[in-house]
Amino acid sequence: MNRAKWIWLVCLGLVYASFWVWYGGNGDPISEEEGLEMLAKVEQVHSIKLEDTPEGSMSRNLRDMLPNDDGKEFYAVNLETRADGPAALEAEAKYGAIVFPLLLERGGHPVFVSERVGLMLGKYGEGVDRVAVVRYRSLRDLIDMIADERMVEGNAFKNASLAHTEVFITRPTITFVQVRLMVGMFLGLFAFLGLVVIGRIQRGRGDATAT
Repeated sequence: MNRAKWIWLVCLGLVYASFWVWYGGNGDPISEEEGLEMLAKVEQVHSIKLEDTPEGSMSRNLRDMLPNDDGKEFYAVNLETRADGPAALEAEAKYGAIVFPLLLERGGHPVFVSERVGLMLGKYGEGVDRVAVVRYRSLRDLIDMIADERMVEGNAFKNASLAHTEVFITRPTITFVQVRLMVGMFLGLFAFLGLVVIGRIQRGRGDATAT
């Protein structure tokens, strides 16, 4: 293999290594002191006080998560009941335009979004219109995103688009969603195509020199 092909492969290897580090998911746990400082920033940005929020509020639940954080990635399962009307749909689109970039900046992204089409067992699902599963790189990233000033407007749009939502945190025991593997396979295919192109260019130059 000649120098040009080695350079190509090394560059793609560095790209994948950089992605692996950035995507994370196995960082240092957040300390309770750091977490409380970040939650204090959330209170300041959103003009709320923890003691004024009801039981089950995000602020209270996040505070309760701090002592048990392990620094690893997790998945938030959102059970959503939509509000009615075109204004709610417009608010939903505006919320997505705000929150998706905030997620991606911190290695987060939607994993699964699905509309309910029926019931198989039980009655609770009658009040659920949509299920969304979102990957977060860490608890630290989640709180940092909530503390972003852009989320003030984002939350207003979210509240306008939903009549009710329940969110709980999970870690999968079985999953076929392998983002690192998919990116690695894509870069592997890209590497192969690049080697083919480089080979053809070099052969073309060789033929031109020979003539």
